[in-house]
Amino acid sequence: MSPELDQLVTEVADLIGVARPGWLENDAPSLAETTGGPEADRFYLIGLIGGKDVGKSALVNAIVGQPITAQTSHGPGTETVIAYAHGNQIEPLRELLEREVRGRYRIVEHHIPRLFRQVLLDLPDIDSHWADHVAVTRKMLRHMLFPIWVQSIEKYADRQPQELLAKVAAGNAPGNFVFCLNKVDQLDKPLAGSSLPDSNPIRELQTDYAARIQKVLSLDHPPRVWAISALHADRYELPPLRDLLAQQKSEEAVRDSKAKAAARQKSSVLQWLTAQDLPARAARLARLREEAVEFIDERLGAPLLEAALPRLTEDPIYRQSVLDDCMGKRIARWPIVNILHGLFATVGAFLRRNAEPIARPLTGSGGEALVDQQLAAVSAPAHARTLSEMIQTTFALLQQSHPAVSALYSDRKLWESIPAAMAAAELRDGLIGTVNRQRAIACSRVDRNGGGWMAGATRMLLTIGALLWFPFIQPLVKSLIANARHTDPSKTPPDFLLIFVDLLDMSYLLKTLSFFLIYFSAIWLILRWDTQRRVSRQFARWRRLENMDPPLSLAGCTLQWLAHLIDPVRLALEQMESLVKRIDALAEK
Repeated sequence: MSPELDQLVTEVADLIGVARPGWLENDAPSLAETTGGPEADRFYLIGLIGGKDVGKSALVNAIVGQPITAQTSHGPGTETVIAYAHGNQIEPLRELLEREVRGRYRIVEHHIPRLFRQVLLDLPDIDSHWADHVAVTRKMLRHMLFPIWVQSIEKYADRQPQELLAKVAAGNAPGNFVFCLNKVDQLDKPLAGSSLPDSNPIRELQTDYAARIQKVLSLDHPPRVWAISALHADRYELPPLRDLLAQQKSEEAVRDSKAKAAARQKSSVLQWLTAQDLPARAARLARLREEAVEFIDERLGAPLLEAALPRLTEDPIYRQSVLDDCMGKRIARWPIVNILHGLFATVGAFLRRNAEPIARPLTGSGGEALVDQQLAAVSAPAHARTLSEMIQTTFALLQQSHPAVSALYSDRKLWESIPAAMAAAELRDGLIGTVNRQRAIACSRVDRNGGGWMAGATRMLLTIGALLWFPFIQPLVKSLIANARHTDPSKTPPDFLLIFVDLLDMSYLLKTLSFFLIYFSAIWLILRWDTQRRVSRQFARWRRLENMDPPLSLAGCTLQWLAHLIDPVRLALEQMESLVKRIDALAEK
């Protein structure tokens, strides 16, 4: 069988949890390779298959015309492979037998030109009590293109040989088989020739055996069954059968038989694949996915997306912490104003702490406490359930409604406490990571590297420049201008020195300090208002449903987590649909 077919069967078996067909296993008795091994072009194998006491050895001797194998009616029977081959085929045949049944064969050499490529095999009994005998026969069946199926009138209805025949025929074309019913002399007086009247009991048994084979192999019509007696080589249908087997097949006929065997293998695989009913399984999986999505959205998605996340996004402590982070990063670039910011931040934190009855600070710079608090409040207080318990209950109900859930979630049993807790932890970690990324992105977008050198120059002008200009430079410049207008060389000291003394006056200093306090406070208020505006705009962008980027959207992170809970069903459905397409494409070839 081609690797493509073998891989397809393996994928189907693994997906739906069934065993591969027995006739595809490595030790199966079906034909292994229709192309043959390195010796395939030199000879082909014809072998006698049958149970104990069906007369195989006697038939081999009758076909060959000489005793090449011992006839036994008791004991273990035939124990090894007896090969009747042309002398020029001995070495390649020996290589094959050494590879498959080392030490369990014997080769009988002949030099009949018309049987140059034909190798006749006598194999151990297929119903032997010795397991190694059966193993030898099964191995050789994998290389036997033309089996001769021999049954006696006592055993032709046995079930075990019929089951083996079905396995062998799954990988080989029934047209390559020869079916023989041996020991027919026990049913009738010996008749000369090969003609059997329709009323003869042999003909009735022959017809019944052919009908059984037709049923086992699912054939359109009964196959030809040869009624023979190995003890009477010149009677019944053994003479024409012997003539048939003595005719060496042409290379073209062997190639045609191999092609039919390959087609039979493909047909057997397609029949097995069709029997698995993958389209119906895919339809059931599609319904399961739809119902699971609706069920999980109702029991998990709605509480998270409609309650927990809005509360988390609108939480004043969280918004205030983001605003403080952004403000702190932005104000650090403003000289003097950053000093006031430290004072105002301390006062604001004190007022907020006293205004709120229960303080809910964030742990460090992360959002663990905030996320934990909102997830703890997901379920209704009356139920007093954690998110882990909600997941466990949801999948327990889903498992009861759909038994297929057990197989799909065999590696992640979310109806059990530990897997459910791990799933809840995944959402928690994802939300915490999103919260921390939001804080970092908000700060980076509010303060984009300080705005460049122009913004830096503006900040210096509004802070250090104002500090120098209003109390010092501006009065001095004003005095110099006034003094230049009323220059009086005889007057000493100059007026600007008197003004300098006035600058050091206490009342002037207090007035100047008050002015700067108001001035820098105004700058701080403007910066805080602008920062709060930018942060609010960023929160609004994250809150919009169309922004579902999981790294920055709490809703996107949650939706991704919800979808991950359905992954086993989704992946199984995708794989099932892919297999259905591949099977359809294979059937069309």
